[in-house]
Amino acid sequence: MKESKINSDELLEQAQDLSFDPSLPAHQVVRGWLLGLILGGSLPPGSKLPAERQLASALGISRMTLRQALDALQHEGRLNRAVGGRGGSFIAEPRASVDISNLMGLSAQLLKSVHSASSRLLDAQTRPASKLVAEALQLPPGAEVHRIRRLRYAASTPVVLEDSHFPAHLFPGLLGRQLTGSMYAVMGEEFGLAPFSSVEELNPSVAGEANSKLLEISPSAPVLTIKRTALCEDGRPVEYSEDVVRTDRLRIIVSGRVDPAGR
Repeated sequence: MKESKINSDELLEQAQDLSFDPSLPAHQVVRGWLLGLILGGSLPPGSKLPAERQLASALGISRMTLRQALDALQHEGRLNRAVGGRGGSFIAEPRASVDISNLMGLSAQLLKSVHSASSRLLDAQTRPASKLVAEALQLPPGAEVHRIRRLRYAASTPVVLEDSHFPAHLFPGLLGRQLTGSMYAVMGEEFGLAPFSSVEELNPSVAGEANSKLLEISPSAPVLTIKRTALCEDGRPVEYSEDVVRTDRLRIIVSGRVDPAGR
């Protein structure tokens, strides 16, 4: 059973009664206490924590120790920190989980965690492949590809900026299809070239000016860039994509398995 929501004054009262385990660092104890309140429903998404000075004083710890606990919760996606007129620490919406090794499609995965998932088409054109794209798709220099840029939403929040390339000779007329739904469904059902496996490269980065405006985050916000080459069942590359992911709203998972033969 979830606990009832508590306000700032009640949180400060509970903070005064918090017991510290001497075998654990104080910031870990505070992180665990706040996480328990978040998971229990006492601090639902959108709740604002008391000012750091007040909370640290109630806990009987330094502001530096408190910030270690808050930084850990922010890194885990449990907390948002804001500056300006509405500054402070706020409990974040739960992050949706996405397994990038699962080729069922992003929308289908998002719908397991949020009530709606959608896409906004930013750009779609057929153009000569760059050297990088041609190499990834095993195409001759200058071969034509369909480039499709989309912004993916979890509920009403933009979470992934996709920049995908598809060999034009394998997908004639692709740009005339429905491009805001599952591209993998279109590739499989209309062209018989559904992705069967993929190779992904993950790199931490910051959003930057252009991406931050689309993803509605700060230019300095941390993001994850994912370069993906998808292959059809016979091993031919059918998609090369460079995605920018909001890690404050998505929890990225990579799963794997060993087959019975140990390969």
